[in-house]
Amino acid sequence: MDEDQYRSTYSHVISTKCVYEKAINSRQTSCEQANKVRLADREAVACRSKQNCQRCTDFLEILRSKSLFALKLLDHVGPLPHAKEIKVQMGSVIGLAQDNNIEVVKDRKIENIYGLLSNSLDKYGGLNQLPYENLIRSIVNYEGRPRRKSRKK
Repeated sequence: MDEDQYRSTYSHVISTKCVYEKAINSRQTSCEQANKVRLADREAVACRSKQNCQRCTDFLEILRSKSLFALKLLDHVGPLPHAKEIKVQMGSVIGLAQDNNIEVVKDRKIENIYGLLSNSLDKYGGLNQLPYENLIRSIVNYEGRPRRKSRKK
């Protein structure tokens, strides 16, 4: 399947794209609202609810804007580079887990992004009241997978 066909099929099959798709596909987290779909040799992640997806979208947009300096980006427009987006997504999930008193252990999957965000929103009363300083600290401290060593020919 060529890339244009893939994009066309993706937009036809996935009506509401999960904004945490990269983190979920990295196999480090999951979400009760996520619906995984296999397309050709790839996995896509849809959200079961447009309303819940909007909540996660709003949360990530706030986090991205508040963490630009911590990510060493200035006046960034458009999507973040892949590694930085994973850093924001996984760092926020780890921060939410810690805020919900869940012990975060390396190499153990963090379950249910939607549940973590919902619990934090109930606890603080809304998106604007979340402890963004702690969440940004988690983003900064998140370390992705180490790069694979290239094979010499």
